[in-house]
Amino acid sequence: MRTLKYLFYCSVVLALLVGVPSRGSLNEAAPAPQVTFTATPMKKAFVLNEKVTFRFTIKNESESEVLVSPAFILNYDVYLEIQSTAGKVIPWCGVNARRIFLGDKYVKLSAGKTLSMERPVSCDDSHDSGYAFSEIGDYVVNATYRFPVSPKKLRDNPGPVAFALGPHKAQPVHFAIVAKGP
Repeated sequence: MRTLKYLFYCSVVLALLVGVPSRGSLNEAAPAPQVTFTATPMKKAFVLNEKVTFRFTIKNESESEVLVSPAFILNYDVYLEIQSTAGKVIPWCGVNARRIFLGDKYVKLSAGKTLSMERPVSCDDSHDSGYAFSEIGDYVVNATYRFPVSPKKLRDNPGPVAFALGPHKAQPVHFAIVAKGP
């Protein structure tokens, strides 16, 4: 009888422990970080065939560290949807970034800090990857940032620090392609 009572208590305690979530588990989702992402053209107007360049910025708006990708590479961690104001979708040219070897690097962005980088977003005669702005006119850009890999796939997963996984959408921005001056 004593053995049955002991087994009963052990099974009750075990059942209670199974229902309690563990703390600090790698599977435990960290709270979604508050980050803002912006994409800004370096000029309001670019001359036809001039390289169109943007500044991409991610800012940590939360009160704790956030892990971000420092690459800011088109179709890797930054995605653009570009249209003319007439609604024509601007085509991609070149190759897509399949996997960028950064050694699975990421940056810990402290509370209130920003990370920025300027990147060309247009193709040129050497067929760099980007978008083909072949017509004079006004354009609207919708940009999105996403952490490029699952945190579970990182070799040195830092644990409970939140990742800026995304998608984090920037406010739409406008710029123009103009004719060359005389």
